[in-house]
This record gives sequence, C-alpha cells and structure tokens, in this order.
Amino acid sequence: MTVPRSRTLALAATLLAAACSDSPDAAAPAPDPASSRPSSGKPTEKPAKKPTARPSPSPTSPFCLNLTLFQVGVIAYSSDVGAAIDGEPLDFKELRRKADVIARTGEPMRASAPPDIADELRTVLKAIETSAGHLKEGGDAWAVLGPVYGDRHRPAFDAVNAYNCGGGGG
Repeated sequence: MTVPRSRTLALAATLLAAACSDSPDAAAPAPDPASSRPSSGKPTEKPAKKPTARPSPSPTSPFCLNLTLFQVGVIAYSSDVGAAIDGEPLDFKELRRKADVIARTGEPMRASAPPDIADELRTVLKAIETSAGHLKEGGDAWAVLGPVYGDRHRPAFDAVNAYNCGGGGG
C-alpha cells in the first residue's frame, strides 16, 4: 500500500508541529505588565520559578535519532581498540575513521542530549577523541586503551551504551 506524498508530508508536518509545541524551549506567552501590578501601580515581585523536570527526550531529536548509530560506533571502536590488550596490531587508519564517524555523529547529539546523560555523552566523545589522538606507530598502547577501558571513563561508556530514548529503539 502506498501513501500519497501530500498525505505523508502533511503527517510529517503535523508530527513536527506536535513535537515542537511540547518543547521546553517553546516560548510562553508574555505576561501583561499591567496585570502584575497591584492597584498602587508598583510592580510586585514574582516568586522564583521552581525548576521543572525536562520532558523525556523527543524521539525526533538529533540525540535520539543518532543514538543507536552512536552506540554501535562506540562499541565497534572499543572492540577494535581492545585488540591491543591481546597484543594484536591496530589498524590506525580504520580506527581514526571510526573515531571521526563517532565525533561527527555525536556532535549534533550534544545540543539535544537529555540532562541525565549529557555529561556521559561528552565524556565518551572526549575519551574517544583522546584515544584516537594517540594512534601512531610505536605509540603507547595504554594511551590508546586508557581513555576507553580505564576505570575513570568506563561508567560513562556503560551509561551511554545502556541509554534508551524510549519506545524500544535507540
């Protein structure tokens, strides 16, 4: 069964509008300055706003759209780097390519990362960048392995790997 293109575009526009209207960044209507003043004409102090919990990540956010690809890339890079543990030679060119793909995938994810995973995402991106920066002949294997497998960053890698935007998929 095929769906007419106009109907598909209308559905996409509706979904986009619905997603945008629930955005925490959506502007609230500006309050009427006159309504915030008592009859004396002096402005009243407004109580400080309580921080509100951010809604769960939108399945259409760059973070959620790229999460599965990012997770697979990180696992592939980690696995290939892990070969050094067994004394296997590393394919520097391929590892740099994978690190570049991870960086290009992760960069747009940063801005829309939910607060509960944003720090871990940044840590993983920085760790892979650091690891890839040490990929050279005769280089120190631990300088390549440490950022990925060291105790300092491992919790961030585990958190990003286990993260799910909801709805069953990455």
